[in-house]
Amino acid sequence: MGTTLADHLRSLPDDGLGALIGLRPDLVVPVPADLSALAVRVQSRLSVARALDGLDQFTLEVLDALRLISTPDGVSVDALLALTTATGGVDPATVRRALDLLRAHVLVYGEDSALHLVATIDEVCSPYPAGLGRPAAELDAEAAALAADPARLRRTLLSAPPAARAVLDRLAAGPPVGSVRAGAGDDSPVGWLVTHRLLVPTGDTEVELPREIGLLLRRDAGALGALHPEPPEVRAVPHDPRTADATASGQAMEVVRHAETLLEALAAEPAAVLRSGGLGVRELRRLARTASVDEPAAALLLEISFAAGLLGTADTGERGLDAHFLPATPYDTWRSGSLAQRWAVLARAWLAMTREPRLVGERDERDRPVNALATEAERAGAPGIRRAVLGIVTDLPPGASPDVDDVLSRLIWAAPRRARGRQAGIFDQRARYDRRQDRFEDKVIARAHPGR
Repeated sequence: MGTTLADHLRSLPDDGLGALIGLRPDLVVPVPADLSALAVRVQSRLSVARALDGLDQFTLEVLDALRLISTPDGVSVDALLALTTATGGVDPATVRRALDLLRAHVLVYGEDSALHLVATIDEVCSPYPAGLGRPAAELDAEAAALAADPARLRRTLLSAPPAARAVLDRLAAGPPVGSVRAGAGDDSPVGWLVTHRLLVPTGDTEVELPREIGLLLRRDAGALGALHPEPPEVRAVPHDPRTADATASGQAMEVVRHAETLLEALAAEPAAVLRSGGLGVRELRRLARTASVDEPAAALLLEISFAAGLLGTADTGERGLDAHFLPATPYDTWRSGSLAQRWAVLARAWLAMTREPRLVGERDERDRPVNALATEAERAGAPGIRRAVLGIVTDLPPGASPDVDDVLSRLIWAAPRRARGRQAGIFDQRARYDRRQDRFEDKVIARAHPGR
């Protein structure tokens, strides 16, 4: 009889349980009554999803490999190594490190000869491990018969028109599902593939590539497709460290100056708090013009000032119904400090605040604009992302400036599940950054060449 998850937890030493709780602190909130209750919580969907959200791309790829070859009796480490090292020649030691991480999170447990996945892994992961579809036998009897005849399957693939083969190659790379336009005939690429049972309809407009066909199409790349055992390289442009320090000091001075200008503007004319919370678009524009910054920069500085306790709200009406944003009591103390002290206050607040100012001006899930200082911009994971960015930058040589796309790629590799929901917004922010850089470079060129 196989070892149960509860048995596995009972076999862990105290430091093993302590490491688990350190990696998954939600397991002890509230404190479980016993190890059986802890086992139930370890495999709860929400807790498993949280644990997966913190894993890097390669560890998730190793998990997908386990899911792909999992059986009721478990999976051996040797089978896992055979599968992963055959794809791109990944070092077995790297695979073992990823497996150790999965074991430390107790997403995988058991002896090397019989590894088991916690019960809810498949419920919170993609239904298509490694981007492969379901076995043909689960989809369609005719497709299963085709997959069971290797010679016939190869002949059918070779006879596919170029457009149909392009569809197959795209689905083989994953995900293995696609949609087809309503009314598409048998002479269309997808229609040809469905007729020849290389694709199986799974709905009125959906089709799926059976796993066996996907594996055959991946014969050169390997069953798992491309693996990513190492994080993407971050390219950097070298600069003289003294020049970089001087430039950074100048930017710090500008941040402090603009923040003070915004707060002084609110002291002279407080801005009303919207009934739904936050600062109105008109007021943000007014403050941005006063500080001579664009609206995203104004929103960022206001959010940081609020997080630092320099900006607050007060009821100015007789019945306490007219709330306004205005400088808070600590502002006077902050303003009297040195430049370095004021900068440190803003920098610490930025690093710790659970806000994402980039969301200001975007639309929320109800298609309403997100206002500065409104609750819709609250994101608990924001501090972790900032620390991750700083970690990437501090690993570079002194004075070097990283390529922004490379930094984004590294962040996505480090936590792809978290990045999935943020990626569109992140790249929208990159586009805004590029536009600001273009405006900055235009100003520099105009100053250097007044006649141009």
